[in-house]
Amino acid sequence: MAMWISQRLFCLFFLHAILIVSTQSSASTSQKNINLIRQKCRRTNDFNLCVASLESDPQSLKTDVKGLARISLQQVLVKANQTLLIVGKLFNQTHDRIEYEFLGTCIEEYNKAVSIELPGAIIALDSKDYGESKQGAANVTDDANLCEQQWASGSPVTNQNHAVRDLSMVAFGIISILG
Repeated sequence: MAMWISQRLFCLFFLHAILIVSTQSSASTSQKNINLIRQKCRRTNDFNLCVASLESDPQSLKTDVKGLARISLQQVLVKANQTLLIVGKLFNQTHDRIEYEFLGTCIEEYNKAVSIELPGAIIALDSKDYGESKQGAANVTDDANLCEQQWASGSPVTNQNHAVRDLSMVAFGIISILG
């Protein structure tokens, strides 16, 4: 009986030790990636946005710089899709001819961004064509700016345009680290 209890205690102690080691290893890896994120975000145009956006994605704690670039491009794609939906709703609701034309231009630009430029940038990144990937991110910055600049005193989607522009500039900065 005493031997059985001893064996059980040993097993429990051993399992506990394994859990402690794996938890410490996981925490150490997470801290290394947080440091990687901060180090690479210092090389972008907006450190705070870069850190906040990347740390909001749990995958960023388990990846390298190329993975961070991919995550940032995917975040731009999500924000651009959200903006496209909002612009589409506004387009369908407006009765003003000028706003209709401006929103139509925004739809064209964001359609291009979400269907061609961002998917192309992700594919280029995956195939290590960093120049093409950076160009895709830069094009999306231009798309958001073009949408916004049509209005003399701000568009109805100024916040969204700025968010897409800023995230795509962060993505550009991260991709630039790669080459």
